[in-house]
Amino acid sequence: MIKLIKNFINDNLQKCRHFIVHVLFLILNRFAKERQRPKKINKILLIRRNRLGDAINLLPIIELIRRKYPLLKICVLAEAYNAEIFRYSTHIDKIFALNENSWGGRNFFFLNPVVRAVRKENFDLVIAFGGYTSTLAKLVYFIKPKYSAGVISNKGFFFDLVYDKKIKPSSNISSHVEDMAQVARASGLKIAKSIPYTHLELIEQKNHGWLAICPDVERPESQYPIDQYGEVIKKLLKDIKIKKIILLVKDKNSPYMKLTQYGAQYIETRNLHDLIKYLATCNYAITAEGGSAHIAGALGLSICVISGTKNQSYWKPHTKKIKTFMSSHGVKQIDPEIIIKGIRAFKSR
Repeated sequence: MIKLIKNFINDNLQKCRHFIVHVLFLILNRFAKERQRPKKINKILLIRRNRLGDAINLLPIIELIRRKYPLLKICVLAEAYNAEIFRYSTHIDKIFALNENSWGGRNFFFLNPVVRAVRKENFDLVIAFGGYTSTLAKLVYFIKPKYSAGVISNKGFFFDLVYDKKIKPSSNISSHVEDMAQVARASGLKIAKSIPYTHLELIEQKNHGWLAICPDVERPESQYPIDQYGEVIKKLLKDIKIKKIILLVKDKNSPYMKLTQYGAQYIETRNLHDLIKYLATCNYAITAEGGSAHIAGALGLSICVISGTKNQSYWKPHTKKIKTFMSSHGVKQIDPEIIIKGIRAFKSR
């Protein structure tokens, strides 16, 4: 009984704190004045912190910015792991790789040497990609650009005050790539409406008839059963046009290592660079939704994506040669024969 009373009191105290904070925000927001956007933009910083697929989806936006503003200095700030993606773009002048957990973590960004180096650049414009997050707002605050743009919260919060251009979240955009393009346009950049496909600048000799299997995914609803993957592998290896099937997993502890028993050949990848390098040698890929799907698409592979997420049409790779197999009732409902036919359909073109 005492515990229930304490929980009741704590819950209501928290609601009161949120209410007071929201009221203070509304008061401050009422009197806040937006700084004028610099008339001339010479140097911009694009922040795309995490998620491989999101980083890859930003690449065509960067390409559009470069086409429109060929003399503009374009820089990118990303977490150390994600920064690898941006090294495959010829349109970026400088990349800042940030370890958010070092130097006291996210609440002490002002101590981080990378953030301090970025601040010294004195950027004319900083655009925060990734929706509304307090971490993004903190980064922008400590970078101190001349002008900033970012997506604000739905209900209004203190961190919204950080941005000079407050971009309201949109709910009627069909794809993640288009969503980021809208943010770029809202910041004042006049980029084209037609968005090119994602592309990683990498020259690798492709091995004719090689197919990659990338099954690892964190979301349980998108984890395709091993025996069903196995059926796909066995049948495709009987196709004379499939010369080799390679297995790319995070490490040897992955449960999908069992796919080697069906004929897939495991290739060790020590880091993201290795994953990209080996994927680039293939013509085809069967991959779970997520980072590997976006990488394969950006490398120009013909890909079959397996997904159990309901909004895959929004998040799917922005590439031409793609077939997406979805089931909101669990990916085990996806018949292996459909995936096999999907790969063979690519080959018949």
